[in-house]
Amino acid sequence: MYVYMAKIISLSNEIYEKLSELKGEDSYSTVIKKLLLKKTNKEKILEFAGKGGINEKAIEEIKEGWKNWSKKHV
Repeated sequence: MYVYMAKIISLSNEIYEKLSELKGEDSYSTVIKKLLLKKTNKEKILEFAGKGGINEKAIEEIKEGWKNWSKKHV
């Protein structure tokens, strides 16, 4: 069994109106919780970019290729 303690917070009128629009049948707590747990596009991109780990061999090949290119074109 969960015991919830009510807390009083202050919101600007603008934020209150936006929360009220999102609220619908949900409670304000539910709406705020959903917003807090929602991942941003940045977080999604970083999470995706991190899949598969770091390929050290590929990094070394890129470095070597860059050195060779630099010697020819600098």
